[in-house]
Amino acid sequence: MAGYLLISGAKERKNGYELGEGKYYDCAKLLKLDLQSGAVNTVLQKADGGPHYPQEHPNLQYSSCCLVDDVLWLPTDTEVYKLSYPDLKVLAVISHPFFHNIHSVNVFDDKVYVTSTGLDTVATFNTEGELIELFNTEGKPLWHRFSQDQDYRLLHSTRPHDCHPNFVFSWQGKIWVTRCKQQDAVRLDDLNEKIEITDPEKRISVHDGVVFNDKVYFTTVDGYLVVADPQTKEREQEIYLLSHIKESQLGWARGLSITDEGIAYVAFSRIRRTRVVDRLAWLAKGDLDKMKFIPACVLAYDLTSHRVLRKYDLPIDVIDAIYGVEYTSS
Repeated sequence: MAGYLLISGAKERKNGYELGEGKYYDCAKLLKLDLQSGAVNTVLQKADGGPHYPQEHPNLQYSSCCLVDDVLWLPTDTEVYKLSYPDLKVLAVISHPFFHNIHSVNVFDDKVYVTSTGLDTVATFNTEGELIELFNTEGKPLWHRFSQDQDYRLLHSTRPHDCHPNFVFSWQGKIWVTRCKQQDAVRLDDLNEKIEITDPEKRISVHDGVVFNDKVYFTTVDGYLVVADPQTKEREQEIYLLSHIKESQLGWARGLSITDEGIAYVAFSRIRRTRVVDRLAWLAKGDLDKMKFIPACVLAYDLTSHRVLRKYDLPIDVIDAIYGVEYTSS
């Protein structure tokens, strides 16, 4: 398989669990995976904070990025970097007091959409970084439980979240956002337009939202690809990726990129300890200790032949959490 995969994520802080929410990661990582050779290189990392982060124990991670032509839009918890690609020169840095726990950035029709997950909002900018509009993803007033006077970049956590929006996608010119808490995707300008991603019997964290061949693909953290028809708003298929490999368990599934040829690249983070134990309820009982030693990885799944073409294990000392993957030919 030719081409490369940009993998955005983070390395876990050694005492991150003890420190608590919003302090888990001490080094943001952007990797480049050669899909033919399997070689992995760190092309960018961030190991220090700055004025847009808490002074102590800043949460340093690169979340889900977006590559448009020769520009890479790369978010951290509190900033969005506009970088030239492939030389990764910084063209601009966007940051606002309402940025907190950013999960993704996407660009559609020269508008930049940023999920400020910690404030349950989606922010829209032009490509020069000027703010256009803010949306509350529950349809409530923007500041119904937050303050316009607070700089949320300097806080470690705003949990619990009401919606936990994590990914924006476009369908027929309309913008949709995936909401982890509600297990759905809603149209940003009409929240009554909704796709239920998981069955009511299976309430599990959902991510992504990649449109391919008039369908939209989501990941669930327990290793499924959920395929929905955005026209009918119906789920059409659930693909359990682990049934196609010898391993009975991998880590937290999040991060999806689909090539024009229909190869879906799905990322799996290493499992870390968490105080919110229901997030790991899908794991087989007693397997958690063993899973700490399973490296982060990426599966290449052929949507046509319905088989896993390859599994790419990532160096265990390089990256733990993966937020996004982005295919590129160069």
